[in-house]
Amino acid sequence: MGTRVTLALVGVSIFALLAVGLLFYGFIGRYVVEREEERMLSHAVKVAGQVENLATGSPGLAGVEAGRALQMLLYVDLQVLPAGAAIMVFRNDLPVAMAGPATAKLEDYQELYEPAVILAAHGAASRVVDVPQLDATLVLAAVPFTFEWDRGLVVMTLPISDAVASRRGLVGVLLVSGAVAVALAVALGLGLGSRMARPLRRLSRVANAMSQGSYEEPVTGAYPGEVYELATSLETMRREVKRSEESLRGFVASAAHELRTPLTSITGFSQALLDGTAASDEERQRSAAAIHRESTRLRRLVDTLLMLSRYDSGDFHSHTASVDIGRLVAEEIELLVDTGATEHDRILLTVDGEVAAATDGIMLRQAVANLLRNAVQYGGSDPITVGVERVAGQVRISVANGGAPISLDERAHVFSRFYRGRSSGGMEGFGLGLPLVKEICTALGGTVEIVDHPERTVFVVTVPVSRA
Repeated sequence: MGTRVTLALVGVSIFALLAVGLLFYGFIGRYVVEREEERMLSHAVKVAGQVENLATGSPGLAGVEAGRALQMLLYVDLQVLPAGAAIMVFRNDLPVAMAGPATAKLEDYQELYEPAVILAAHGAASRVVDVPQLDATLVLAAVPFTFEWDRGLVVMTLPISDAVASRRGLVGVLLVSGAVAVALAVALGLGLGSRMARPLRRLSRVANAMSQGSYEEPVTGAYPGEVYELATSLETMRREVKRSEESLRGFVASAAHELRTPLTSITGFSQALLDGTAASDEERQRSAAAIHRESTRLRRLVDTLLMLSRYDSGDFHSHTASVDIGRLVAEEIELLVDTGATEHDRILLTVDGEVAAATDGIMLRQAVANLLRNAVQYGGSDPITVGVERVAGQVRISVANGGAPISLDERAHVFSRFYRGRSSGGMEGFGLGLPLVKEICTALGGTVEIVDHPERTVFVVTVPVSRA
């Protein structure tokens, strides 16, 4: 982690240095050339004035002494100019004097007269020009003046390479700056990398422990910025996986216990039939009935577990149709009475007008049946009231029974699989009825909840009138 951060910072530093350096180098080059143009023009104007004064004071400047004086003047003026500069004085189109580098030839520089005349057509001027004859790019300054009665012209030149030579020292400065920047980037990268890696190492340790099946170590400590969000998400995942793991272990243990009871009975009674312990017809009949009863109970448990598994995985297909909810509930009540599960006058049904919904009737019927059986089984001898009504686009089915009330701490667990409250006592059941009701309601887009009541236990199922 630290190495990657360091390399990234070094790369960014080098890129930024190169970009800024190139821009600065180009800008300085243009700035230096412009300054040299101004400097050459200013000096050319000064030289033109000096030559004009010398010509006025020495008529017929072609004399030997006057020529030497002019040449000396140009050499003196040349000393304050950059290396590579040259000064020429023309009278009409003929060169009168020149001062420049030792390798300069007058006939070569005479080619500059025409471009200089064009440049100075409207007065003193300077600019950068390409001179193919000299195979060079020059800073050219031209200043016209009066040479006695003739036309005079002072021409100054400076190769562009000499004009920008002063910026070459910037390369060294940039290299030193780059080395300092890279060193700082390395130090900063190592520091930041180490700081960023510490919390990530803690998270990695927790993640590795979770991958090995250990969910006990919590994600603790201070984390910066986005790493805090990652740590929070990892801690949430750890808690959920731990809870799921504990729930799975509890589910397996409860399922094994519920399966073992009927299997033990089936094994015992079948063994009695096989070894002749059940000798009489009455004993054999009782053993066969017990085997049938326990196998039926076992099948119901397996069917319920498979159904819950399908709801968990989403592997079910609902069939939406218009369902008369009041009639559906009434049919389930009649079924309980017909099977002898309860008395006819114990359950009181109230339907608020015609209540219909577009839903899966089979699934809803199963949820209602479970709630009714739950009320009959745990409601004691108290009457059971069932209500069906339509409220704000929702169908509301309430089932209220007496018996021992469900305490507040038990309410948080009644929809957990295999949970059986303290009031269940030795009553038959697996603790899967209410969890199945909850899964069905969720699948239908509705809810199931326990409503507060001072004396009774009230379950309310709510499903939408029409499914989206």
